[in-house]
Amino acid sequence: MAPLTVTGAGEEESAVLLPAGHPFARRPSLRLDDLADARWIDAPGVGLPLTAARASVRYDGTDLLALCALATAGHGLVLLPRRLAQAARAGVAVPLSAPRLVHRTELLSPGTPTGVAAALAARLTAGSPV
Repeated sequence: MAPLTVTGAGEEESAVLLPAGHPFARRPSLRLDDLADARWIDAPGVGLPLTAARASVRYDGTDLLALCALATAGHGLVLLPRRLAQAARAGVAVPLSAPRLVHRTELLSPGTPTGVAAALAARLTAGSPV
């Protein structure tokens, strides 16, 4: 079997999606320690998966808007790539400053990409910081 080639295609900071009335919603950023006692929604099919110890609600669906609706209705907080949290246009997306958690998009290919796959990899990684 050929070795797997991993090409970074993008990286984005994470944000916590909070209901608009949450006490931390007006902060410029949050530390995970600030949210040690918070209720979280574990959504492995959509958001960043959490350990069972941190999650108080589990969402097994794959609908991002439904997940965001649960968070903004106060059922728990969600950790998402910042752009997705902001695109939901619900609640308040507050960047997570510590620890630095990022959502990384990678292109995986068996061996070194050639032909069309190499061209696609070049387009995906053009201007990428990773």
